[in-house]
Amino acid sequence: MVKHGIDVSKFQGVIDWQEVKKHIDFAIIRCGYGSDDENQDDPFFKRNADECTRLKIPFGVYLYSYATNEKEALLEANHVLRLVKDYQMAYPVYYDLEDNNTTGRQSNEMIGNIAQTFAQRLEQEGYYVGMYASLFWFRTKLTSPIFNEYTKWVARYNDELDYDGNYGMWQYSATGTVLGIDTMVDLNYAYEDFPAIIEEGGYNNFSNPNITRYKIGDEVEFHHVFLTSESTQPLMPYRHFGTITRIVQGARNPYLIGKDAGWVNDQVIEQRIRYLSAPDYTGTSFTDALRSIQEDTSFSNRSKLAKLNGIENYQGTQRQNDQLLELLKQGRLRS
Repeated sequence: MVKHGIDVSKFQGVIDWQEVKKHIDFAIIRCGYGSDDENQDDPFFKRNADECTRLKIPFGVYLYSYATNEKEALLEANHVLRLVKDYQMAYPVYYDLEDNNTTGRQSNEMIGNIAQTFAQRLEQEGYYVGMYASLFWFRTKLTSPIFNEYTKWVARYNDELDYDGNYGMWQYSATGTVLGIDTMVDLNYAYEDFPAIIEEGGYNNFSNPNITRYKIGDEVEFHHVFLTSESTQPLMPYRHFGTITRIVQGARNPYLIGKDAGWVNDQVIEQRIRYLSAPDYTGTSFTDALRSIQEDTSFSNRSKLAKLNGIENYQGTQRQNDQLLELLKQGRLRS
């Protein structure tokens, strides 16, 4: 069954969501644009998301991208994560790719890498990601096979979309009117049952006890382990990170770490471990290298990085920093 929805941003002003609810099935809300800067948050995002939550209007979000490389895409992903962490969203997190002066000037291969970097960072935290662009962009710029891995939201203001690829939503008008909104608003059709997909899958801050969030091969950081998959007694591990090698669906502690380093569950896992990389840095300062990729350079963060990478008693010595810098240049620095 096709669902009817809108997408909104600060340009729709103060919305009477009580009235709007009578006329739509869902909403997609802009959370912001560009890198992780509070000045680039959409000033109406929190109000719109809070109102949709209060009134039980299914919603998703989108971020307008200006990314020109993978590093900027990662910052944009972090922008979304900061804003959506407290919301359950029954529709995807969309990456809005349409800026001709920034992203649009990159090669199609780079645009694919940008999109993949953004999506994988969101997916690491359990979010369901989609890609938004015009029909023209999907035909001419978003040609990487990467885009076939994500649901698509295609914009074309016409009686027919006329797109040969798979898609989940069609933005068919930019001049719609809905009671409760004083301006024109974008109108959309949704063809996939996103609430069922997302809620049953445990994405977007929904939880499903029968769905495991992590997979075999994931490297994770954790604060306790358990002796068995059903044990209730947490133990202090001899190290706080490891690789998931086995999953027992439905178990109290479904993930085995390594061969016999203990079992963990979603509650004791703090995060997936990602790897930092600065292959183009040519200096000799670990702090400057972190700064070059816009990572936290504080002593506490460097200590955390050191511990994750096998240095237990980090003092900030030249030898320790050289060791961490080499891992960073190789793209092997756990974070």
